[in-house]
Parts: sequence; structure tokens; C-alpha cells
Amino acid sequence: MTVLLDAYALIAYLRDEAAAPVVQRLLWAGELTMSSVQLAEVLDRMERVFGVACDEIEVAVSALGIDVLSADYPVGAEAGRLRARHYLPTGRTLSLADSFCAATAVLGGHSLATADPILLTVAAAEGCTVVRLPAAA
Repeated sequence: MTVLLDAYALIAYLRDEAAAPVVQRLLWAGELTMSSVQLAEVLDRMERVFGVACDEIEVAVSALGIDVLSADYPVGAEAGRLRARHYLPTGRTLSLADSFCAATAVLGGHSLATADPILLTVAAAEGCTVVRLPAAA
């Protein structure tokens, strides 16, 4: 089964954080993907927060062979539905980017790799298999 990475997973791998060994094993196993929305989040955080140029991150992602999926109309519509169902009615604060991540996993039938407890809960509630990553220290 294809595993969809959230932004945290790829950032943890690129920065050699606690989840890096698990992400490395997923890379070796192949069939990794991520949403273009999560790629945008990775590029933003890596440059803005950690000072790594977006161009360098794009080269790294390309070299890793991660398939980046476009956020098309069905994914956008499902992201909106998921956020409406799970944002405050359930006491969760699901971000819009994480809504796109969950929608991509749900519609694509992917497992979802993350350490985000809200995203893990939403993905499981929506029928996704989850890969629980270690949280950052």
C-alpha cells in the first residue's frame, strides 16, 4: 500500500529528527507519496524557519522519488468536508493543510504517516490506515 507523508514526516527526515529512521524505512520500501499542499508546507517551513532554500528542498524531494499528487477539485472538496466535520464539532483544530493531507489519503486509499495526534485521529476516523511516527523531542 502506498504511504502518504505529511509535512512533518518529510521535515523530520530532512532534519534527521526522531521520525527520520521510520521515514527512511518507508523510503526504502518505496511507494511514498505526498500532497502538493504538504510539499508547499515543507518548502515554506524549511526556508522560513530553518533557512534552507526552497530550491535545495525541491532537489532533495526529487532525488528521493516521492510522488507528489496535485490537489484537484475532488481533493479540495473532500478537504473542506473533512475540516467541517472534524475542526471544532469534535473539539479538534484540524488545519486546512492537514485537511488536504487527510483528504488525499482518504480518496487515494493511502496509509498516512504522521506524528500529529489530530491528523492521526481524523485519518483513523475516516478509515485510513495510519503509520504513527515518533514526535519531535
